[in-house]
Amino acid sequence: MIEGQLNHRKRPNIVWLVQDHVVWKHYKETGGPKPNLPTYDRIVSEGTKFDRAYTIIPLCGPARASMMTGVYPHQHGILNNNVKGTLSMSKGSPTGTFNSYLSEAGYNTGYFGKWHAGSGSAQDCGFEGFSLPGYGNPYGSPEFAQYLENHSLPEPVVDVEWRAHGELDKNIRLMELGLEPNRKVGIGHPSAGTFQTQAETSEAYFISQLASDWIEQRAEDEQPFVLRVDVWGPHQPYLVAEPFKDSINPKDIPEYPNFRNDFADRPDYHKQDRAEWRQRTGFTTWEEWQPIVARAYEHFEQTDTALGIVLDTLERTGLADNTIIIYTADHGDILASNGGLFDKDSMLTEETMSIPLAIKWPGVTDGSQSCDLLVSNLDIVPTVLEMAGIRPPAHMDGDSLTKLLRKTEQRVPVWRDDLMAEHFGHMNYEGIQCVLYWQAYKYVAHLDDSDELYDLGNDSFELHNLIDDPSKQTLLAEMKQRLTGKISCYEYLSNDSNRLLQQLNK
Repeated sequence: MIEGQLNHRKRPNIVWLVQDHVVWKHYKETGGPKPNLPTYDRIVSEGTKFDRAYTIIPLCGPARASMMTGVYPHQHGILNNNVKGTLSMSKGSPTGTFNSYLSEAGYNTGYFGKWHAGSGSAQDCGFEGFSLPGYGNPYGSPEFAQYLENHSLPEPVVDVEWRAHGELDKNIRLMELGLEPNRKVGIGHPSAGTFQTQAETSEAYFISQLASDWIEQRAEDEQPFVLRVDVWGPHQPYLVAEPFKDSINPKDIPEYPNFRNDFADRPDYHKQDRAEWRQRTGFTTWEEWQPIVARAYEHFEQTDTALGIVLDTLERTGLADNTIIIYTADHGDILASNGGLFDKDSMLTEETMSIPLAIKWPGVTDGSQSCDLLVSNLDIVPTVLEMAGIRPPAHMDGDSLTKLLRKTEQRVPVWRDDLMAEHFGHMNYEGIQCVLYWQAYKYVAHLDDSDELYDLGNDSFELHNLIDDPSKQTLLAEMKQRLTGKISCYEYLSNDSNRLLQQLNK
């Protein structure tokens, strides 16, 4: 709990920026040209960045539901993108959204952008703003048409330059066909392309402007606010506009460090999934992947830059000095890693698990600080509540990061020793997996498949699975014991979860 009872005028505003599906490990740990991330850099220059931040599950729907509730997916029940569970404003419930606590404490709460956290939308859960049910198509909304008119912008038109299957359609009118992944015509996934129109006609600029308009209104209020801004990108399709398109030369992107991984020591599912992606894309060489990686980098820069509009608005309205900024993503992107994987599927690789997390808190963070403790996007909900002067409820699984932001050289805060994340399957795989991070090590338990063990300190791209290494069996036993304790503590109740526990205890 933040010390003291603060009145509304002194309580901080909080703006939480969320991108979808980012190539974060590529950005952090590879050579060659990279996307420029001016908004991220701006926040870090006055804030704290978390160098070991992970998603709690590398899949949109469950991760987003966890970032609304502060609990693991097995608690809120939205286990994959097809589960139609519903979140609500039920305080004390695993499916209750965090804004209910804020509203009761006198905060105004807004949400603009992608929802995809179960049925309904953010507005059904009591947020002001704009969102759509399910995955959603912002380009087909009346709000987008009004945005174009208000800013004298043309209708967005794109050309598809790569698609794993189907025609390379030109002159696609996004307001008619949109982004939704399962369409048989139009964009579809997986694909990449370019806008014929400028970047301001993309969804990220649209969402950032809507959020900024809302901030302008709040600048006239005395009521503190918490605002979520969730853009659809840089999730594929990688669609890039001027001035970002062609800013990266594909030929200059060096081969990804684990591209030649032969997968000989990986679980059967990994081998099966890579074979399927190679069949879908037809790509077997790095040269074939370079143009797609370049578009992903450019798309990342485009969405990050668009979010800068929100920071500009805070400064212009005089709210910046009393507004906390949180920058993160729902999960990573497995793009072109391990011999040509795509999307995220059901792998708990570092590419899908690693996420950005940076927080600027005026008067608390000093700027350009880093933290190497194990954190996740599950921790953000309790963090937001505590920043607002609200004690996080006991049923939430995440831990508030505020103690890490207040850290001084004289006192190292007590923090977790290990971190568990989970997965319940996606697309062509339905098996349960759990990952346990401890010190520099990573252990992944697979139900009915072989397990994985990595020393990330010496092998950050997971080229050597140590699961059968005789010298690592004591370490493996420690990791299994820690993971068993986590699963037992969090009360997995399904038959498959119990079978995983039995498997771990053999």
